[in-house]
Amino acid sequence: MNSESPTKAARWPLLRVQPGHDVAVELLSGDWVRLSTHYFKRTFLCSEDERCECCQLLPSRSYWYLPAIELPGRRATLIEFSAAASSDLEQHGKLLSGKLGPGLQVRLTRRTQKSSVKSEIFGQASVGSRVHLHDWVSALGAIYGLPPMRADETIEGFGDRVKESLITRAAVVAAQIQASNSSRSKGR
Repeated sequence: MNSESPTKAARWPLLRVQPGHDVAVELLSGDWVRLSTHYFKRTFLCSEDERCECCQLLPSRSYWYLPAIELPGRRATLIEFSAAASSDLEQHGKLLSGKLGPGLQVRLTRRTQKSSVKSEIFGQASVGSRVHLHDWVSALGAIYGLPPMRADETIEGFGDRVKESLITRAAVVAAQIQASNSSRSKGR
């Protein structure tokens, strides 16, 4: 029998809208979480602290996240948005329903690989499901290898708790980048 340890956060899949496709979702929350990332061989979180060594070597990019249920299957997922896509969803949500929150039904579309995700509000569930910030932030953190939030912890407290770990990870990646750059320059 396989079971997940209660000390580990459950992982939710990330939903990324593929070009030429649309996906219908029902939001589980209207509380955005923004995370800054760097990319070197893989995406990893930036601590957004002046001690982040990767900020000197790599650009950073922010993503916004919301929890949702993919329709019609009702599978819980985390949606990753770029700045333009999150702004589009927030604008449509507030314009058409007054707020961005649980139960809002949204069709997400993307035309090309380089275009941002567009949002179309198509309904509001009569009784929208809601997930607590603690649960879905823990699931989001699990994607990036972070421990779960504690039951009594705020999102700011969680960020403070994992910051040193992110700074250490960035130092390791920065050393890999510098070693890679020096081996290339020696080969010339």
